[in-house]
Amino acid sequence: MKRLYQWITLILALLVIACVYFYITKALEAQKNKVRQPRPAAPEQAMEVSVIRVSPGKHAAMVQVSGIAKPHYDLTLTTQVSGEVTYLAEHFEKGQRVTKGQVLARLHNTELASSVATAANTVASATLALKEEERQAKQSKAEWQAAGFSGAPDSDLVLRKPQLEAARTQLEAAKAALSDAKDKLKHAQLIAPFDALVVARFISPGSFLNAGNEVATLYSTDRLEIELDLAHSDWQKLPTTTALITQRWPARIESMDGRQHWAGRVLSADLHIDESTRMRKLVVGLANPLEQSPALLPGAFVNVILEGKPIENLWQLPNSALSQKSEIWYITDDQRLASFATSPEFVDANYVYISVPKAMQDKPYQILTHPYNSYLPGRLVTPIENQAMQAEGIAP
Repeated sequence: MKRLYQWITLILALLVIACVYFYITKALEAQKNKVRQPRPAAPEQAMEVSVIRVSPGKHAAMVQVSGIAKPHYDLTLTTQVSGEVTYLAEHFEKGQRVTKGQVLARLHNTELASSVATAANTVASATLALKEEERQAKQSKAEWQAAGFSGAPDSDLVLRKPQLEAARTQLEAAKAALSDAKDKLKHAQLIAPFDALVVARFISPGSFLNAGNEVATLYSTDRLEIELDLAHSDWQKLPTTTALITQRWPARIESMDGRQHWAGRVLSADLHIDESTRMRKLVVGLANPLEQSPALLPGAFVNVILEGKPIENLWQLPNSALSQKSEIWYITDDQRLASFATSPEFVDANYVYISVPKAMQDKPYQILTHPYNSYLPGRLVTPIENQAMQAEGIAP
């Protein structure tokens, strides 16, 4: 009997062990199947990006070049005759202004006055000689006719035609000599050839000058001219040379600190390229510079800003919108990132101007203001419009 209980206990123990084994095996299998089941996909997280909304518009490049304001005429006045300085005009001083036709100085030269008197006497003598010869010619002609001769004499000397022509020639020569003597005497007065600023004066009362001596340096005050050297890329931004000149294209002239400005005009443009600099010159002028408020003085170093020709279908974007890879990033209709490579049409201190692809010219787009190299196309984003930039008028 005891032996039977032992067998029953053994069988029960084996059954329990079998049940525990099958239970554990089943649990492990269920757990394994649970692990193998795919996890549900996590929802895609949208990344916030700063954007501005822009539309294609018309914009013009601004060409800025520096130059020196120079006078229209820069003259070193010299004497054409010699003499002693006996008179200086009151305003013929350094830094003063003189007007066209004003007598600046007078020279005393007795030889010039004597030459005029001598030439005048020669003219009087030649006039008298011509009148006597005319009288003799008339008398000779009358005598020829009174003698009853027909036709013309064998020699012109009979009617004194050569003598009469010689007398006339001598009178003309005497008059020319008198005119020359008067011109030289007139040059004893030094006259301002144009409205001018006296930059320097080299003579004083009592100075003796020889012909060709320097008297003064004069700058004309009618206008200042600024020669600008422009590269080929600058010329491409501007209208044609003909339009610049015929339309007297406006130019903004600014002091180097930007506090003062003047309204100038394009005067001329070179039609050749300088061999050494490979640039072309453009000349901008400012009329009556000393009458401006404030006055623009000759020799001033200034900035000149020229507005270029307008270009259609451009985006005006902040400089930060152009990535380091020269790409523009924008938001698609399904709120995802996209980009295209580009080269700016032109740039300035604050903005970059991008030619809009034809497929994107029909509506406004949201453009990223600060794209990063880590951005990938197709990334879901939440655009946040930059109100500060919108307020500055970047978007049309």
